[in-house]
Amino acid sequence: MVMANDVEPSAIPVTVEPVSTRSIAQKIEEVGKITALDNANLTFSAGAKIEKIAFNDGDAVKKGDVIAELDSTKAKADLDKARSTLNLAKTKLQRTRDLLAKQPDALSPQDMDELQEEVNLAAADFRQQEATLKDYTIVAPFDGRLTTFTHSIGSHIDASTALVSLYKLDPVNVTYAISQEDLGMAQIGQTVNVSVSAFPEQTFTGEVNYIAPAVDESSGRVEVHATIENQELVLAPGMFANVSQQLQRGKAQLVVPQNAVLANNEQRYLWVVEGSQPQRRQVELGANTNDGYVIIKQGLKKGEHVVITGQQKLTDESTVNVLSSQQPEKALSKANDNAANVTNKEAG
Repeated sequence: MVMANDVEPSAIPVTVEPVSTRSIAQKIEEVGKITALDNANLTFSAGAKIEKIAFNDGDAVKKGDVIAELDSTKAKADLDKARSTLNLAKTKLQRTRDLLAKQPDALSPQDMDELQEEVNLAAADFRQQEATLKDYTIVAPFDGRLTTFTHSIGSHIDASTALVSLYKLDPVNVTYAISQEDLGMAQIGQTVNVSVSAFPEQTFTGEVNYIAPAVDESSGRVEVHATIENQELVLAPGMFANVSQQLQRGKAQLVVPQNAVLANNEQRYLWVVEGSQPQRRQVELGANTNDGYVIIKQGLKKGEHVVITGQQKLTDESTVNVLSSQQPEKALSKANDNAANVTNKEAG
């Protein structure tokens, strides 16, 4: 490479920089959707008239809260009857035992077995009636927020008809899909940053908790879930979200300053200096970094010198006067330490 000594008067002054490598922590940017971590349609297991609704549309509830109750007059009566029958059977059995303690031959073992069986049957019926009474009550299975009630107090509702839905909203999931090419660097536990159009100035941080074990046959992509804290309950299921997933640090890749790259229609190229002659080199670009560099996927080798100023004046017949050769080490050292994030969107 010829520097600024003994150069032709017509030589074009340029500045060059050697092609360098760095290990880059990449990120995926996709569009996903907010989903509830858990949701349920709340139903009664019995059909009757609604007697009580303890909450309003959209209320937040805690696990174990009684949401609504049916008219359980008959069920309570059946339970009281079963309780009385059980108590009577127990009393009869105990009296017989007391009698046998005084008169061992008063009853046969078979008679005692029959009395014990009466107690067992009465106890089973009592437990059944207790369970039936619970069918007349809806209890929140987890913390969450209610949707709109479908029935009101006094109306009749059939068994298994949803009275209201319950959504667990803290945390929430964001569901999205990544390409097969990115699958090799995606891992459980990686950080994701999420933004939604409703709150454009706010970034929500979460963690990948699921990567599908198989590629979707229709789309050729891989489904990913990440858990997002939502303490203020501002993220609602169904919202579209912009997702940025931080990947593991990738292999060393060639990088050059972005201002070295020129465009000719769809082609991207730059100028490489060998001696005093510039050579036009077509390249395939990867992602841009956040510090003014771009990844070169094809077309260059490490150590080759690319023109970073003065390249607009160059032609295949030009000669160059290299004014200086900038070294990327200082510019790259901080970026290497911090593993500068990049996007997977192709430059240009």
